[in-house]
Amino acid sequence: MKWFSSRKGRVAFLSVVLAGSECVALAQSTGGFEDEVSYLNDIRPVIENFCASCHSGDDPEGEMLLTSYELARKQVERGELLERINDHDDPMPEDGLMPKHMRRLFAIWAETGFIDRGKEKPVRRSEYQEFSPPEITPVDVSREGFELLEALQGHWVGPMTLMGQKYDWMAFDYRAIAPSHVHGIFEAGTIGNLFTSFFVTEFKGRKTIMARNGGVLNGIYRTSYFVLTDVRKTWRGTRYKLVDAFGGDGIMWMELTFSGDRLEFNSYTSRLGLTAPKRHMAFNAQRKRPELAVAAARSVGFPRNVVDFSMPDPMPVPTWVSEYPQTSQTYIAHDEGRGLSLVQLGTEAQDPRLASQMPHLSTLSVSIERNAFTAGKPLHIYLSQKAITDSSGKLITRGGYVREELIDTLLLYPELNGRTDSFTFTYLHPGDYFLTVVADMDTDGYPSPGDITHPATRISVRPETRESVTVDNLNVRN
Repeated sequence: MKWFSSRKGRVAFLSVVLAGSECVALAQSTGGFEDEVSYLNDIRPVIENFCASCHSGDDPEGEMLLTSYELARKQVERGELLERINDHDDPMPEDGLMPKHMRRLFAIWAETGFIDRGKEKPVRRSEYQEFSPPEITPVDVSREGFELLEALQGHWVGPMTLMGQKYDWMAFDYRAIAPSHVHGIFEAGTIGNLFTSFFVTEFKGRKTIMARNGGVLNGIYRTSYFVLTDVRKTWRGTRYKLVDAFGGDGIMWMELTFSGDRLEFNSYTSRLGLTAPKRHMAFNAQRKRPELAVAAARSVGFPRNVVDFSMPDPMPVPTWVSEYPQTSQTYIAHDEGRGLSLVQLGTEAQDPRLASQMPHLSTLSVSIERNAFTAGKPLHIYLSQKAITDSSGKLITRGGYVREELIDTLLLYPELNGRTDSFTFTYLHPGDYFLTVVADMDTDGYPSPGDITHPATRISVRPETRESVTVDNLNVRN
């Protein structure tokens, strides 16, 4: 089984789902280079669009930081950055090369002496001047479409294709958190998280379903809003299409197709309009353990076809629009080492729905006491429905690896870098879990022989609470 826990896979996953929405600046240059190329005017906007998702924060991919003039220049001078952004076989970003004229900017920047600020010049908006938001007609869920929320209920497990890479295992845990609101989250750990909520609201005077999709990746906060515009029967099942609430499917969109206990979830992004939308994610999953969703639905009175949250009309204008033309209903803020909370970042971004407004959910803070053996090693934190270690702390294995039927009960599975020994689960569904921390001694990205574990800890998380737990017995060698 190709386990999904490798850090590269996690970065790829978050990058692909957040791509096209996490950047603050839109690339300013087109095919002509009549003006000088500078870091401030030309290089930084491209980096923020195409590179920042992986190469920023405390744990950058490949230990390559590109968050300042000095760091970007260093990587160009070394030659590796220029090689990777032009490598068709091993592209950076991983979902495909940047447009040729943007890649050329880096070479010209080097050839002309790595100009920092350069001459002041207005933003070139020629690529965006013709963009005008389409007329979006939402589906009226008083007539059809409300069943999407019911269909979403469940722990979905299956393979995922990300930027052309195939992973055999991935999982999302979707449960109701209000009478007309279903929520799921992917906690990646040190690099960030990804959440997706579907809820009933009013949009353009019509009761419909919207999706709130985003998270925090390497210090970049981003939330995008989608609206349900199409419900139809296909030979594969019932398909629901949700498009960007401002730019429509010309900017980004998602489709979910249900057939019994099967789900196909595809997402398409365009990097806020810099490229044509293309498929970045394909998730093909089977519903597991419906009892989790059944219990959650019972506790919150789901399903009821009522407005969960009244979105502002019109929705707030994102802060990045002060300099660039709006193409998407996306809200962005950079932490930049300030240590801001989710609520503070969301407020700064003008996000109309903050983490503090999400009902029923809780947080769980986990602290891990390291020892001489686990110091500096990556840690995997697993919340599962069944224990993956026995009473002695050993992994429950078959053929040397955790039994597949136990892996399939994993609900959340963040990874911490070797410098971190604590983590807080955000937007956490209340319920009963087994908590297991694994010190990844061989850094292969999944629980395996030689890793250090402990007896699984039973925890119970109550609704709308802040829980905490300490793991001080991480000392069992497998």
